[in-house]
Amino acid sequence: MIQEIQAKSALSKHEHEFPTIWDVNPYRGCTMGCRYCFAQYSHEYLGLTDFFKDIVVKTNIAGQLHTELRKKSWKGEQIKLGGISDIYQHAERKYELLPQVIDVLKKTRTPVFIQTKSTLILRDFELIKELSNYTTVDISTSICTFDENIRKIIEPGAPSAMERMEMLRKFSDICRQSVVSFMPVIPLISDTDENLETAFRQTKEFKLDSIIAYPLHLRGKLKTPFLKLIQTHFPEFYPHFEALYKTANLKEDYADNLFRKISSLREKYQLYGSYSIVQPQNNQLSLF
Repeated sequence: MIQEIQAKSALSKHEHEFPTIWDVNPYRGCTMGCRYCFAQYSHEYLGLTDFFKDIVVKTNIAGQLHTELRKKSWKGEQIKLGGISDIYQHAERKYELLPQVIDVLKKTRTPVFIQTKSTLILRDFELIKELSNYTTVDISTSICTFDENIRKIIEPGAPSAMERMEMLRKFSDICRQSVVSFMPVIPLISDTDENLETAFRQTKEFKLDSIIAYPLHLRGKLKTPFLKLIQTHFPEFYPHFEALYKTANLKEDYADNLFRKISSLREKYQLYGSYSIVQPQNNQLSLF
């Protein structure tokens, strides 16, 4: 089901930089279908039940964003496109909201961090390239696994990991930073030596700027359905997996071992870069 609405606000603020404190979400709900998505139960606040099928479209998002970015109180901070739902999910093919949003960012010279799994972003390559002439553009893609059989279970609506890497490489020359978010790393499923090695090797070979790797966190209502998914599709791992998540956080000794592997790969591939947020620029001028 698709529901069109008029957004009352475009900017959403939160306490923790992830990587910025300002998000813009043209859509609520997401057809990428990532089973580990922390945001899927936010649909309850909207009175909807299926985060992966009930898609809310903020048809006026560009106009509302322009209004908010032109306010005297706005400090020119960097914003993130896609904090809760993938901005280039399937509905974007029909609604084409992002070209309008990109135009607003260009007019207001607002620095942006774009997060997407979708190769549909390549449709807007020239627009984003032009935007980079006016302000800072950072782009990230998140990857869970390079194993296609696992990807089809965990991220059924997303492109393959290699398609995402290729997409990010095409943008790397016009971005300030191109970031691989190799997360969540799922214990026993996607934390194999081969999978971790591939992530770091490809990041290096594709000459991308940095890679972030962090394990799965099972918070709140996400835990029960995710455990059921493991039990259904990976029954041989279920008892051990359940034991690793007695709490929302991964068991400490297992997590420590995983971080040692990640640290070793950082050293091997000399990938020490970390993401730095763009500092606010109060003197930004609107072009229009």
